[in-house]
Amino acid sequence: MATITKPESKADVKPETDPKPKRNGRWWQTKEPQRQDNSAIIGERKTTPYVFSLPAILLVAGLLGFPVLWGVWQSLYRRPSLGADPGWVGLQNYADMFASDAFWESLRKTAFFVTGSLILALALGLFFSLALFKVVGRFRFLRAVMIGPYIVSNVAAAVMFRILFNAQFGTMNQALEWLPFVDSGPRWLADPTIAMVTVIFTQVWTDLPLVILLLLGGMMSIDQAHLDAALVDGASGWDRAIHITTPLLAPQILISVVWISYSTLTGLGVVLALTGGGPLKATQTTAMEMYTVAFRNLEFNQALAIASFILLLNGLLTLAYLRIGRKYNYEA
Repeated sequence: MATITKPESKADVKPETDPKPKRNGRWWQTKEPQRQDNSAIIGERKTTPYVFSLPAILLVAGLLGFPVLWGVWQSLYRRPSLGADPGWVGLQNYADMFASDAFWESLRKTAFFVTGSLILALALGLFFSLALFKVVGRFRFLRAVMIGPYIVSNVAAAVMFRILFNAQFGTMNQALEWLPFVDSGPRWLADPTIAMVTVIFTQVWTDLPLVILLLLGGMMSIDQAHLDAALVDGASGWDRAIHITTPLLAPQILISVVWISYSTLTGLGVVLALTGGGPLKATQTTAMEMYTVAFRNLEFNQALAIASFILLLNGLLTLAYLRIGRKYNYEA
């Protein structure tokens, strides 16, 4: 006769293993057992790259930071005459700088110089990067050729454009004279209204290859699915370039803006070799004013005050660009 066994109740059933280990003390006094961190062995900690990069960071910071700090410190001194010992004047050099009409006039011309260079460089950079992105086959060598202007130094490029825009024997005026309605070409470097435009064009020519490289690299990283979806929806080539490609290039555009602003604000070689600040100080930028104060007036400590101001202005403009980029959720 079969025997019927009574099923055990839940209270009688004991698990073979306790799923939660017993803790000593109260819950707010208990601590989880620390696990052994082996990430440092294979270099997975977030601090590992900084630890290995620390020697190089300290070396570069020392090489770049010391001249900057020394220049700011020397801007607080003044020499009564060339070769004399400097004397402490505090912020007097900065007070004289802000009280100078020549400084404010150079700052106004610098604002026009930077703004014009930004607009022209971004417009040409987007145009040429889109064109180079479309080239295929044998024409891909153009992507390597366009880096050529960046290899040429600013002074050499300025001398080349000075010959190109010469009013008497320049190539530009000789080409314009072939037109039936042009009697003689303009005086590119002697006319105060045209000289700044010529300087902007020359500065953009030297900086444009890097802008094209940045934008072209950004275009190559764009997911082709976005462009294919727009093509299915019937968007034209210009619609895709304006409404899809350009917004997705926002990080690269932000980096380009920071670079062009820095290059034009501190750029001295193009202005010095092309016009020397003339004619009639029409191209006397802040960097050129610093050069004039230092090497023509022989007031080196006052020139260091202008250099410190340019450094501060560069930092403020960079922070402003980054803030605008984050406002539109664009991060470099």
